[in-house]
Amino acid sequence: MSTPAIGPEVSAAPSSGPKPSFANSSRSTQEFGTSLANDFSIVFGGPTYDFLYRFRLVRFSLPNILRRIVVLVAATWLPLVLLSLRDDLALGHHVRIPLLLDFATYGRFLLALPLFVMAEIVIDPGIRLAVRQFVDAGIVQNGVLPAFENVLKRAQKLRDSSLPELILFLLAFLPVFLFGHEWSAGAISSWHTTPQGLTAAGWWYAAFSAPVLRFILYRWAFRYFVWAALVWRISRLDLVLTPTHPDRAAGLNFLCIAQQTFGILFCALGCTFAGRMANSMVFEGAKIESFKLLMAGFVVLSLIVSLLPLALVAPKLFIVRRKGLLEYSKLASSYTQSFDRKWVH
Repeated sequence: MSTPAIGPEVSAAPSSGPKPSFANSSRSTQEFGTSLANDFSIVFGGPTYDFLYRFRLVRFSLPNILRRIVVLVAATWLPLVLLSLRDDLALGHHVRIPLLLDFATYGRFLLALPLFVMAEIVIDPGIRLAVRQFVDAGIVQNGVLPAFENVLKRAQKLRDSSLPELILFLLAFLPVFLFGHEWSAGAISSWHTTPQGLTAAGWWYAAFSAPVLRFILYRWAFRYFVWAALVWRISRLDLVLTPTHPDRAAGLNFLCIAQQTFGILFCALGCTFAGRMANSMVFEGAKIESFKLLMAGFVVLSLIVSLLPLALVAPKLFIVRRKGLLEYSKLASSYTQSFDRKWVH
């Protein structure tokens, strides 16, 4: 992975020599636009990433995925195990759902949480390639490069903004009233609660583990919004699109390839739902048929959300298709009429 940058110099011109002129040099303009596309990232930036960098949990040269997974699992899941072992709630018959038999906990902290972190090395390279393809494939040409640069800078500014992440942090940790089930007893006894109230492990789960997982999920939702906004703004530029392109998407099929990488996020969400379903079936006797609507709704909603950025490009493709049909219809008519005049009549 190319070296990321999170400061304001991400989109800056090289320090040596004057800034390239878009009006005078096609070659320098192309190189400048390519460097901006190479520097763009929806992952490497923002207050949280700066915080992790200061504590050496991430480095610019490597994504440090394994290190962060170990730290997050150690901070969210391991204390639950230790506190449950101390209170004899990890195994045994004191509660209906001991911690080490809780499928929902495994789904959240041993499957979904690592997948959310791994998504960075899956999604970000695809986004970088897609943004660079606009320049490399000539879809964004020299006259549009300044506007393309401004679009990338606006996306980076939104990504690095402190206010959105502060709001997400508050939503993840503070609104207890929205997640009352984390602070109250469930339908059946578990490691989380006893008749006297929350256990020590339950307190750690409600006050730290669950909010951390929510914050990571919300942060990915914000990154997804940044990507969707970027695609929409690029689609409004004067792009060079070819109606007869063999990819059957006027040359924009690479966006579909980049969009596929977001599937790892829906896989992580599926792990959390699957864990809760497994608990209901094993400990409450629920039948898998009772989850048909939930599973169908999850699949449909995932498809809608995953296709939304591509749907933002659809109006542009519709215009290109309509214009192409008119132009090629005119060309075909001219060709066939000339042929008819020369060879038939």
